Amino acid sequence: METYSAYNVAVVLFAAFGSLFAGYGLAVIVSTLGQPTFYSSLNLAVTGSHTTAIIGAANGVFFAGGFFGCLISAWAVEGLGRLNGLRLAAVIGVIGSAIQTGAVNQGMYLAARVITGVSVGQVFTAMPTYFSEVSPPHSRGLMAGAHGSFVNAGYALAAWVGFACFHASGSSFGWRFPNAVLLIFALCVLAGTFFIPESPRWLCARGRDQEALQILCRLHHDKADPEDHFAHRELGLIKKQLDADKAAVLADGKWQLFTKETYRKRMILALMLMIGGQNVGVLVINNYNTLLYQSLGLSTSEALIVGAAYNTWAMIGNFVGAMVSDRLGRRKALLGGYIANVAMFTIATALIAKYSETTSKSYAAAALTFLFLYVTAYGGAIDPNQYTVCAEIFPSHLRSMGTGLAVSGLFLADTLWLQLASTAMATIGWKYYLVFLCLGVVHTIFLYFKLPETSGLALEEIDALFGKAAAGHIQDEELEKVAATHYDTKVQGSEGETSEVQA
Repeated sequence: METYSAYNVAVVLFAAFGSLFAGYGLAVIVSTLGQPTFYSSLNLAVTGSHTTAIIGAANGVFFAGGFFGCLISAWAVEGLGRLNGLRLAAVIGVIGSAIQTGAVNQGMYLAARVITGVSVGQVFTAMPTYFSEVSPPHSRGLMAGAHGSFVNAGYALAAWVGFACFHASGSSFGWRFPNAVLLIFALCVLAGTFFIPESPRWLCARGRDQEALQILCRLHHDKADPEDHFAHRELGLIKKQLDADKAAVLADGKWQLFTKETYRKRMILALMLMIGGQNVGVLVINNYNTLLYQSLGLSTSEALIVGAAYNTWAMIGNFVGAMVSDRLGRRKALLGGYIANVAMFTIATALIAKYSETTSKSYAAAALTFLFLYVTAYGGAIDPNQYTVCAEIFPSHLRSMGTGLAVSGLFLADTLWLQLASTAMATIGWKYYLVFLCLGVVHTIFLYFKLPETSGLALEEIDALFGKAAAGHIQDEELEKVAATHYDTKVQGSEGETSEVQA
């Protein structure tokens, strides 16, 4: 099977509202900090140590909330279902974004940031898990890569909305409306969960085999495969793997993610991927890009439009990277992305350092050029693949927990770096970036030795890459027999005729 159904694409695009919400929720603080009325609305001076502390706290508590959101989601999407877990995140997002939009003092705003952070953390865990489980193996990089792509689309949209509202900066509308858009996206996510199917793997694990079959037949239907052999083969793989996983749980206990070597290897790899994506400094640049560009001599308006262009370019890179992920392979993309990312950031940091000494516009322009090249490497190679690998390397019964813990590492790393950023940039300036350069080298070396190639494999076949025999390594004909023993693929029509199950 070399194509994927239009229904599959529609499901992924509709579900991507969750990723759009998460990206916008991460980025809305950027344009908020560029609006003069934000400071006056919350009784903050435009500059000063107290303002610096509040800005750091607004970022820090958001990512602290995101950390706990990941842990909540790891339980919710496994215990309640992938869709119910996403619904819970959307409801919390509605509450948080409403309070954030209407905040009238510093405490209220910070409390809202915690709540929206919890919601965004939940979505960051739920979406990669969901995408990976509804995508066919040959296009999982494209479809699961939609998470990173739409997160960046949220970043770009937040930047452009913020720039547009800067021209209405005479009132609090300038910063409240961009936050209100986050509320709209949260409502869209909640509504969308009633139009997309549950994960067939989660259904199989709950004994709801017939529902799983119907969904897989719709997700993977192809005119060249009218009997849905591909769906039956995948169901056979799922069932065999679930049987093996149940036996493993009985033998090794529910904490096997930490007690079994094969799963510990995956947990360490997933953590290094998610933490590594932040240890190269991408979010520090994104969340403080208005302040960074102003330090390079741009006015507030110019800084906002350059920031919007920067995030738009990152979004384009993400979509292109997702489209070539399956063809290029996850390993080549991630290693190439890290190498190029570190190289571009090294040059950009040197140029920023030179500008701080000379204030020459030529150095500022060159620094901006290499920052754009930096995000090209990140958006085109790292971002669309890190979430995909993080979710696909875990088996179904551990996927939500493994993904949740790994993504929580992302939020912990960002809590640290963003909490330090406002003070560090005010005191040591460009030297703060040297930390990220060193960490980028460390993560590149680790991934070179530890990252296998996962593209093109069914989720149930990835076990073999980590020293565990895959239960699904049997012939296609046998897999269809396995499916046939568990799934009734025919139903009786109203007049006693046999007809195909319709999803």
